Amino acid sequence: MRALALLAAASLTLAPLTLSLATPAWSQASGNTKSTARPGAAETTRYVTIFGEMMGDLPSDAVWRETRKGDTVVSAVLDVCYSVSASSRRKDRFVVTLHPESGKLIGTGRSEPGKVPVAVSLGRTQDGDTIALSGTIRHGDTVQQIAAEDLTDMSEDEYREQQTSEDEIVAEPESYAEVSPIAVAARVSRDSFLDVVKSLRGKPVRVDYTSLVENCADLRTGHQTVRLEVSPTNAPAVVKDLQGMAGVESAGWTSGAYVIERAVRVPAGGWRDGDALKKDALATKLSASLAAALSAKSVGSEWDAVTDELTLRFERPDQAARGLDLSETIEVTLLVGPEKPGDKENLVIWIGETSVEPVDHTSGAQLAFTGTLQSADEETAAVELDTLLRALAKDLAGKSWDPDESDWK
Repeated sequence: MRALALLAAASLTLAPLTLSLATPAWSQASGNTKSTARPGAAETTRYVTIFGEMMGDLPSDAVWRETRKGDTVVSAVLDVCYSVSASSRRKDRFVVTLHPESGKLIGTGRSEPGKVPVAVSLGRTQDGDTIALSGTIRHGDTVQQIAAEDLTDMSEDEYREQQTSEDEIVAEPESYAEVSPIAVAARVSRDSFLDVVKSLRGKPVRVDYTSLVENCADLRTGHQTVRLEVSPTNAPAVVKDLQGMAGVESAGWTSGAYVIERAVRVPAGGWRDGDALKKDALATKLSASLAAALSAKSVGSEWDAVTDELTLRFERPDQAARGLDLSETIEVTLLVGPEKPGDKENLVIWIGETSVEPVDHTSGAQLAFTGTLQSADEETAAVELDTLLRALAKDLAGKSWDPDESDWK
């Protein structure tokens, strides 16, 4: 059977799907289900996770939760989250409670938010330690044949351990050592989500589009997290506004592209004019420092109007493709902001992405190129991160982060 795997924020363990011919977990008499549970047997709940064709060609993931009395299944709940079409990222979900009837587990329901009627009729068999499900799911006018075997059940504690933790949101970070200074998030009830997002129109923020598309975790938890980028200067006010909105369960800073290991702390000193940065003076100083470290010439700088990220550009002779008199253009993105919300004593300079592009400045006909060396990863960076950090610390009387001590050195 062709297997599909789809899981957004709440990941589950992959369980294969096929067909079983083992004995049902209940018995039949005259076409009616008769419980074989032992008198006084305790009820237990077991979980099975299923990925694949529970909805035909539609990507889906499902959770089967069954209640047993002794060895007998007395009821089950089928929770299926699926894409509304094979190529769509939009999700729909149904949760149907099933009861034994005529040798099957049967139930009806309606999907949310799509409001599609659903009818489920499944046989359950067990062969040793594995479970199999077979039967049909009627979804609107479509009937899907189900054949799933070799499914392994687990306890509720085991099931919960498999769930991916939600992104941490810190309302009042002690510093930006664990969260990113420009990464803000708000966890919002689904009923209020659209109103909260609409309120961001005209604000000095950028919204992560992927966070606006509901995934299976959103549908199952009943809330959705919107993620934003905002300058360190504006972030406290944006967070405060979000925290006061109806339906917002939590709002604050979260993880993002800028990490403390790629940063230098410097005295705020003369780099502030009140609460504002002296951007021209900073750009000049930072350009000169990195130009010397890169053995390059500064050719431009630009501040991002929303995030206050600073992109510096440099040029130097290309040393790799020898004999062609080529040059390379280097871009380094920096972020300058306080060490923690509201701090005015120190500034932290984070290094973001770096890139190197070849360029041909020779007279006459010139070469055009494909390919850019770009990375935010120190091990594959286009320029040496340590060289830049040392230069900034030296030229701005700063300190680098010591990961072993979790402090500045």
